[in-house]
Amino acid sequence: MMSRFPRRADAVLFVALSLVTAALSAAAVVGSLASVGRTFPGFVVWDNLFVVPLGRPNWTGIAADVPFRARVKSVDGRAVTSRRDLEALVGTTPAGTPHEYVFERPGEREHHTIPSMVFTPWDYLATLGVYALNGFAFLAVGLAVFYLKPESRQSRALLAFGVVWGLYLLLDLDLFTAGRFGGLAFLLEALAPAAILHLALTVPEPRPPLTRSGWPLVWLYAVSVAAGLAQLWLFGHAYRALLFLNTVVFLAIAGTSLVGMASLALAAAHGRTPLARRRARVVLTGTIVAFLVPVIGLLAFFVFGRPVSFNLLTLSGFLFPLSIGYAIARHDLFEADRFVKQALVYAVITALVSLAYAGALLLANGFAAGLVSAQSPVFPIAFVLVALATVVPLRDRVQRAVDRLFYRGRVDYKETVARASERLTTLLDRDAVVQHLLTALREVLFIDGATLWERDDEALVRRGGRTTLRSIPASQPGLAVFEARGSVVSRDEVEESTRLRRHRDALRALFDALEATLLVPLLRRGRPAGLLAVGGKASGRPFSADDVDVLSTLANQTAIALANAAALEQLREAQESLARAERLAAIGELSAAVAHGIRNPLAGIRLAAQLALEHTAPDSPVHENLEDVLVEVDKLEAHVRGILDFTRPFEPHLEPTHLPALVGALLRTLAPRLEAGGVTVEVDVPGDVPLVRADPTHLGQVLQELVVNAIEAMGPGGRITISAAASSNGHGGVRIDVSDTGPGVPPEMRQRIFQLFLTTKSTGTGVGLAVVRKIIERHGGTIAVEQGAPRGARFVIELPAA
Repeated sequence: MMSRFPRRADAVLFVALSLVTAALSAAAVVGSLASVGRTFPGFVVWDNLFVVPLGRPNWTGIAADVPFRARVKSVDGRAVTSRRDLEALVGTTPAGTPHEYVFERPGEREHHTIPSMVFTPWDYLATLGVYALNGFAFLAVGLAVFYLKPESRQSRALLAFGVVWGLYLLLDLDLFTAGRFGGLAFLLEALAPAAILHLALTVPEPRPPLTRSGWPLVWLYAVSVAAGLAQLWLFGHAYRALLFLNTVVFLAIAGTSLVGMASLALAAAHGRTPLARRRARVVLTGTIVAFLVPVIGLLAFFVFGRPVSFNLLTLSGFLFPLSIGYAIARHDLFEADRFVKQALVYAVITALVSLAYAGALLLANGFAAGLVSAQSPVFPIAFVLVALATVVPLRDRVQRAVDRLFYRGRVDYKETVARASERLTTLLDRDAVVQHLLTALREVLFIDGATLWERDDEALVRRGGRTTLRSIPASQPGLAVFEARGSVVSRDEVEESTRLRRHRDALRALFDALEATLLVPLLRRGRPAGLLAVGGKASGRPFSADDVDVLSTLANQTAIALANAAALEQLREAQESLARAERLAAIGELSAAVAHGIRNPLAGIRLAAQLALEHTAPDSPVHENLEDVLVEVDKLEAHVRGILDFTRPFEPHLEPTHLPALVGALLRTLAPRLEAGGVTVEVDVPGDVPLVRADPTHLGQVLQELVVNAIEAMGPGGRITISAAASSNGHGGVRIDVSDTGPGVPPEMRQRIFQLFLTTKSTGTGVGLAVVRKIIERHGGTIAVEQGAPRGARFVIELPAA
């Protein structure tokens, strides 16, 4: 268990606080339970006879308007100096016995006759039980969040807040009953404003002056400790001074609570990061629900002198530690909007029901006094029946109003998913699928930048998006962690999740490389098929749970659509390959007939023309005709030879091939022709270029064909550029470029330039480039033609590395 703490001091602190708070809490609760079943005055006092603003409406002291924060001076004419004296006088008489009390306030005394009563279990639950519930909630949340995230400044602030407030509320049980710990609760009470400010200046993110130094906190707690020690001393020595200082402390609690709410409101609107704004919204909601009414009650009690029972003010206090614990412990908070929305719905309904009850009381006692009375047993039954009949439609109306407030102008995720899914099922082109997804994310979810990555063998290949990165190796550590997790991961989760602490650096590198805020997996049959790297929203708002649902659904739909598009593409390639094979088979059959039916007559024609040419004078008109015959025979022979070469099966002998040596040998072979054509060659093939898996003879034939074609396409002064480098397609290949400054290939012919018998030269046969493509494909590579820069043609060859 202690391995969760990066520092030994944190582990020791956690264990020590757990043991100390458990011991103090247990002693306080057990001691307070002893009061159940005993006779008590009908009100609660401290050991110095200070009347505590605590009670139930049916208590005799509350019904007699006992003066809160006054001091009991005598009971039935006998002076009392401590709670023990009071309990001895009241507890020895039967419950219900009226007693005469004298209460002292600064400058005045009051006399009240109050019957005693029995302190029942229900009394305990409604008063001291509320303190115990909230105290345990504060302690448990503070310790639990510190255990989960010991390295976080927010969790440390919550630990201080939870321990101070938790022990303060639990030790109040002792202060109200057994008094074993004296006035220790006063010390914790004085620390409460400091703990509130500490938390307010740290959650959701540290703010000035704590961003610059920790000394303001030290001074804040030092002043609070001094005030607490002063209260401890005044508790048994100076009633009036204690009354004044205690009032100051409670007003400080109310004031710092209001300051904390204002600070959270600013953070919710102007937080530095989306996570900070999300946290602030959650904590602000919990704060308002838990503390707004208590703060108003404190101000009403201390400023305007209105009687308020403090146990009523603490009823909702446990909601605050739960909300702030949720905000700190959770690293993504995608559900924050739902949390805030539901809390607001219930708060509005509670307020409306309360106002309705108060209005009904006013109506019953005032306008309808002759018909029904608020004290009548019929009244609460009638109100409950009316409430039951109206609360459901009331909740629905409030829910719709809150939905309009929260989601005005935002995405209807069900409609978005339905439209996108319907469209994706009709798209059978990979580029169209990717473009549709990115358009939906940009125009519907208003996402500022997204990139789609698809798994292709041992790498993730970019299919669409703005990043310059083209591929990610599957061996990338962060990618392996993300794929093993198989769920949405946010950058905030990487920074704050203790479960990802070991992989934090690897995941940071992945997020930085992808320029992403959120990574959504593409799953196909439960297996990773890629990922969607999502940037932030254009509005700067954080992602909600609905947004994540949309992204996850669209990502999985896209994975299926891409698989369908890939299957269709494979089918098309298979059909093209089959058609090509059929054409080659027909050409093969034709080549056999050509070899027997055309080449033999051609040989005879050539021989006859050569003999006739030898016996014809150079100035004879027939001599030129015979030369034309020989030229045409040579052309026809070249066509036949090309057909035979193209249809002849071959199997390349693949071996690691050094491109610089191969290109150097080719240029030495073609040097005379280059010089005769007035063409220059620029070579950019570095010595450290990766070796390629190729047949040197066949690859040399390919390069020679491309260079010769370039020479023939250009006139004197032309330039050929041969370059090679490692490929960036993610497959570990090598890219070879052969470009020229000739007329280039028209755009409408670039897709067909490698077809048999298609040529752009008047003297071409249309066989050379078809053979080139055949050789490259047998090597497992690809070849394409592009527009040169600024003119000419560029042939791009991709071959696997050795």
